[in-house]
Amino acid sequence: MSGCRMVQVAADARRWGALALMLTLVVAPAFAEVPESKALKFQVQRDGSDIGTHTLRFEEKGEELHVHVNIELEVRIAFVPVYTYSHRNHEVWRDGRLVSLSSETDDDGTTYRVEAEATEEGLQVESSEEGSFTAPADILTTSYWNPEAMEREQLLDTQYGRIVDLEIEERGRESLETLEGSVQATRYSVSGDLDMDIWYDVDGQWSGLEFQARGEPVRYLRAPVDSASAPNS
Repeated sequence: MSGCRMVQVAADARRWGALALMLTLVVAPAFAEVPESKALKFQVQRDGSDIGTHTLRFEEKGEELHVHVNIELEVRIAFVPVYTYSHRNHEVWRDGRLVSLSSETDDDGTTYRVEAEATEEGLQVESSEEGSFTAPADILTTSYWNPEAMEREQLLDTQYGRIVDLEIEERGRESLETLEGSVQATRYSVSGDLDMDIWYDVDGQWSGLEFQARGEPVRYLRAPVDSASAPNS
């Protein structure tokens, strides 16, 4: 092979290599909302008293993002449990869309189950409360870890397996107190089928939540991630 031909081949190889790198960067999964710790943890308070925790663990497996949600709540009066709540949810996401979901909830003795799987027609949902139906393929969930949920008019309720209709108003950025210190976060007021305020920090990570339950304020305080919340625990 002549010297000129070798130079041309090398140049072509560099161009193809650069193109391949660009394509890799384009199609590679990007999970900007996932914290570096691969976990989020909230201390849940009712009327100022701790009643439990809400944790999320994130696992990136190739092009998939697995999200594991665990909620454990217990309300006591005079040291006697009067209400308990437990929720487990496993979501699998690929290319920004929900591939599958499996959740089980024990709401003070009443059990709810939801299964969902992506199909060519959309997201097929099987719910113990709502039965079987097909949701839009690009629907997001009420797990709230993705700030894009604040741009949607509908979400999939992971407890009841229903589609909830929402009206969302952005309230602007403000200082939010967490158990990790004060952070700057954007507040959104949610109404419609859900009624709450929710905050996302400047990195787009879920940072706080407030709502009313049985006439009492419930508040989520983002907390430091410990070994019990970290992945692979």
